[in-house]
Amino acid sequence: MEMRTKIFFRTYGCTLNQADSLAAKRFVEKSGYTVTESQDEAGCVVLFTCAVRRETEDRILSNAKELEGIGKKVVVASCLAASRPGKVLTSVPGAVVFVGADHEEIVQALEAHPGSLVYGRARTAVPTSSSMVYPLKISEGCVSNCYFCITKVARPRLWSRPSSEIVNVVNRAVQGGAVEVDLTSMDNADYFEPPATRLPALVLKILHETNLQFRLRLGMMNPAGALRILPALEPLFSDERLYRFLHIPLQSGDEEVVRSMNRHYEPLAVAKALSSLKERVTGLRVATDIMVGYPTETEEAFERTIALLRTGVFDKIHMFRFTPRSHTKAASMPQLGESVKKRRSEAASQVIRELHERKNRDYVNRTLRVLVTGGTASRDEARTENYTKVYLPYNPSLLGKFVYVTIRDTTPEHLVGEPLEDQNC
Repeated sequence: MEMRTKIFFRTYGCTLNQADSLAAKRFVEKSGYTVTESQDEAGCVVLFTCAVRRETEDRILSNAKELEGIGKKVVVASCLAASRPGKVLTSVPGAVVFVGADHEEIVQALEAHPGSLVYGRARTAVPTSSSMVYPLKISEGCVSNCYFCITKVARPRLWSRPSSEIVNVVNRAVQGGAVEVDLTSMDNADYFEPPATRLPALVLKILHETNLQFRLRLGMMNPAGALRILPALEPLFSDERLYRFLHIPLQSGDEEVVRSMNRHYEPLAVAKALSSLKERVTGLRVATDIMVGYPTETEEAFERTIALLRTGVFDKIHMFRFTPRSHTKAASMPQLGESVKKRRSEAASQVIRELHERKNRDYVNRTLRVLVTGGTASRDEARTENYTKVYLPYNPSLLGKFVYVTIRDTTPEHLVGEPLEDQNC
């Protein structure tokens, strides 16, 4: 490919994928290529893909076919490429499949002939960015082996970035304009640097060695690992730079379903531990993920999940309908009917919506200090100290700043705020 050919990156999925895409993008630029933010003017489109759900896979492959149909060179990278390369090439024969993510061989993929398979081996350096919200990958892979998880197929080995490098990147990102740094991985609780540095020690090191104003967000942690490190994490929430926020995916409120997923914890014990932690850490907000329609989920098991959600221990709930993924053990189990999964997901969605509405209404008429992390032509987006999303009237002068706002309205997904005229309160 000629150097003058412009490259466009499109990223699907999680913050981990966003971090990998950013690293690849910056490496491609340093290698002499021009990266554009306009797909129309690009000769090549690199798709950083997600394989978690079948619907997402179908959308990605459809997008790749469309791009190929209008004459774009297509490079398919990351999780879908790593877990289902044959499926990609069968669906889009002219694509280049890059079995890698933040790897230097991305340049070889840009140069490869249509229909090629390129493997990534050498990791790129952690990139710099002028973005106000900086995704930072601290590890890849995990020690779990959940029966529904195709991401484990795509990223099977656990690797952790050295803590000194992470601290340096955080300092560099904040000095470059970032006001929020998101620590991301497949499972933050699995982070480990020999001989004894786990996530709490890493966070303490970041906070101790970064003497700048910013906010640090912890990414997802699976319950079994999270329970082991919560006592050490708890005192760190006293530092206002650490969002009082945890993302701990329970998946089900039924112990038998959890065991059949090959996940090793008791849902009620997790909920009890988190409830106790919330009593000690004022304002702590906990998000979770719930999977509806797993093959072993009975009607009674589904009702146990709903009952646990109604307790209110979780403040933000991401619910999704189970879809079997190739190469996973759950795909070989007898499946529930789509009508059953649809009915349960609709029932769960209603409960979750009511819970979110109730939680968010508690903020109305309160004055909060928020960090403005981004904006569009119509509104600014900010975050409270516990990572609750707040929309504000558009004002570019507020971007990247801490401001006081009064909450005037809510939706199930966010708060609506109005900045105070006097910001000295």
